[in-house]
Amino acid sequence: MLFRYMIERYPLLSIHDAYLKTLDAGTGRFPTSRIQKGLVLEIGDRDLSEEGIGFGLPVLKLGLQPVFPGSWRMSAKENNGLCLIKADFEMNLRAGTARRGKIITNGLFYLARDAFSKIHREHPRFRKWISVSSRILKKKLDMEEIFTEIPNLGFVKASYLISDSRIDVELRFPKVGGCTELIVLNEQGANWFDAYQDSTGLILKGERIGSWNQIEANYASFVDSVNGLVFTLKRIEGAKMFRGRELVADSLAWSGLAYVLPPLTEKFAYSIELERT
Repeated sequence: MLFRYMIERYPLLSIHDAYLKTLDAGTGRFPTSRIQKGLVLEIGDRDLSEEGIGFGLPVLKLGLQPVFPGSWRMSAKENNGLCLIKADFEMNLRAGTARRGKIITNGLFYLARDAFSKIHREHPRFRKWISVSSRILKKKLDMEEIFTEIPNLGFVKASYLISDSRIDVELRFPKVGGCTELIVLNEQGANWFDAYQDSTGLILKGERIGSWNQIEANYASFVDSVNGLVFTLKRIEGAKMFRGRELVADSLAWSGLAYVLPPLTEKFAYSIELERT
């Protein structure tokens, strides 16, 4: 039997007043709200996701260009305290830039943007300078980031089995020509999840977390210092693992962990452990 209320909000039984929630694409005030999110966290009636695009969100990469899901078909079933959510993500949304409401189509512009994005990811010492310069330039030239629909590249089939305070995630990817890597994002809001820790004993707060750093630890966690919530992921053989956090007023507000997979990966499974300190 299908339970509509379970689709929208599912309680984490061992964490008082904590829920997992699903949102339709277009919900929220950030530019990335156009993306179809995965599962997001809520405490009481407070949504903790901000710009973060949720747990278990698939991304396809064509060259340096990420393609996100713009919508999904989903359902949920509940039985004996377990909730199984299934979703087919439609991979049809590409990030772009517009100036004064008109989409920029110049290929050289995007080549330059992608080159700076690569420097930003791979060279931490330049990140602050690139971020500040980018914000100033966008404001001066009246530019904004937008997401535009492209022909559907295929459906990523996802399942989320929620048991107590654990989410078992399984993703099945389509074969897409020109795909260079697959990414699985697990993000919540940066104002809430402002601390990082891992199995090596590393503890980082705020800007020291960085925006895209590879993890070699066996497991890694983000901590909501206000509510005492923690989500933890383990390193999976065959996948690279990254951490990141960005917080810019009215623009960026995400913290999360990502898996980066080889482009021919057909199936990927992992678990998210949630707890309260």
